[in-house]
Amino acid sequence: MFLAQAAIDGPQVAWSSFAPELAVSCAALVLLLLAVAGSQRLLVAVLAAVPTAAAGVWLVTQGFVLPGAVTIALGAALPALVLAFPLRPSLTQAWGSALALLGALVLTFWQYAEVLAPQGGLIAPQEALQGALANDGIGFFTRITVYLSALLVIPIGYGYLRDRQIGRAEVEPLMLLCVAGMAFLGTANDLITLFVSLEVLSMALYVLTGLARRDRRSQESSLKYFILGSVASAILLYGMALLYVATGSVNLAEIGAGLGLVTTPSVVGVLGLALVTVGVGFKVALAPFHLWTPDVYQGAPTNVTAFMAAAVKAAGFAALLRLYLVAFPALEQLWVPVLSVLAALSMLYGAWVAIVQRDVKRMLAYSSITHAGYATIGVVANSDAGLSATLWYLLTYAVATLGAFGCVLAIERVRRGEVTLVDLRGLGKSSPMLAGIFTLCLLSLAGVPATAGFVGKLVVFEAGVASGHAWLVVVGVISSVIAAFFYLRLAGMMFLEDVEEGRGLPIVTTGLSAGVSVAATLVLFLGIQPQLLLQLAENAAAVVR
Repeated sequence: MFLAQAAIDGPQVAWSSFAPELAVSCAALVLLLLAVAGSQRLLVAVLAAVPTAAAGVWLVTQGFVLPGAVTIALGAALPALVLAFPLRPSLTQAWGSALALLGALVLTFWQYAEVLAPQGGLIAPQEALQGALANDGIGFFTRITVYLSALLVIPIGYGYLRDRQIGRAEVEPLMLLCVAGMAFLGTANDLITLFVSLEVLSMALYVLTGLARRDRRSQESSLKYFILGSVASAILLYGMALLYVATGSVNLAEIGAGLGLVTTPSVVGVLGLALVTVGVGFKVALAPFHLWTPDVYQGAPTNVTAFMAAAVKAAGFAALLRLYLVAFPALEQLWVPVLSVLAALSMLYGAWVAIVQRDVKRMLAYSSITHAGYATIGVVANSDAGLSATLWYLLTYAVATLGAFGCVLAIERVRRGEVTLVDLRGLGKSSPMLAGIFTLCLLSLAGVPATAGFVGKLVVFEAGVASGHAWLVVVGVISSVIAAFFYLRLAGMMFLEDVEEGRGLPIVTTGLSAGVSVAATLVLFLGIQPQLLLQLAENAAAVVR
């Protein structure tokens, strides 16, 4: 009787620590229900909206005004969208996912203001779910990059999916689940959470890569990505198992403390570090673990390629930063030289091979390998300045990449096939606005002043020099000069050559125009007035250790 009457204390769940991911995950599940509801879509929308709005009202009464308002707005938007687009469920899916991502962005900044309020100029890191999640600077900035990237990809790719007849109802829910996995990966504070988050985003990406079921290249890229990704995941998992054997813990901070003890078997720990490096190097496309990147980027639907290039790289580097700065500081003398060599190899190899490419998507794929090397300079700096520089660089790379791929997508919609260098001839005369935005994004990727990419490279190179890796910065400068050649070659073909007769104009819809315009605006804003978000990146240097 006593036991029956005794109060049972359950684990305390800090819901605010993953409120943005909760909104995105719930939206994905509701949109999946709408996709299979058929003629009962309005009924399903109302049944989902009522408890959602009720939860929002309860949050407001508990003093959580902004989260409650976001919840009420998302709940009310669902039946409103079904009524607004009764004959076009694809628009309901697109608008619903976009609103969910916008709500997640709002909740992310609410977290910053209320939960991670800066103390002494740095974000105050906190743990959640008994240490499984780390609410800190890495997680905060990764959320911004990932949610913003997905929010831009949805309007950019909407018309493209319709054109290719691959805009099925599961596309947006899969993208939202992928985004949730990326965000959780940015906050993962133990090996289990990290691996599960990585697999959630990977599984969704395998399916998204093969959306074009009638396109042999899409199917081939999906199969290659799945096979190579599975091998990389197995290697990563084996490395994690060895780290657990060596330290007896899956918590990253405890692993870091354990690897510094003389009683820890050093051989097992070093082997675990090596395997984890291979697995994570695959995810962020560092050479020589990049072999999947050109084929997958070229074969996947272009909007999926843009999403992968921007968001997946940000999530992968979030895991890389947390692993090496929290779990492997005791092995710094081993992994810093190794990552330095991988960074140099990636910067030089990616830039050199990109020069000889004729397919624009494949060229941008090798370019992404080069940019992975630039971002790794901040990791090997192993300092607060290096951490904030990497986070900032990933954001600037994301917005420029989304703008560039959006312009390629507009050309591909009329070309209905691979976009080669020849297809860019005279674009500045036939579509000056699109060519201008494309050129601006290419200049940012090249690191030209007054663009976001210039500020990104500047802060990364400064962190590298300050940490004593001047030789790596010199390699980065040489790589940037090589990369500038093929970026400027694209711009020259657009503005200095004449358009071929009979070639149709790029198809620019409202959504695509809005998406690439926002990306171009961010490229200029972050290049001319970077202080606000750059200060946020500097504040993000504190992590849960």
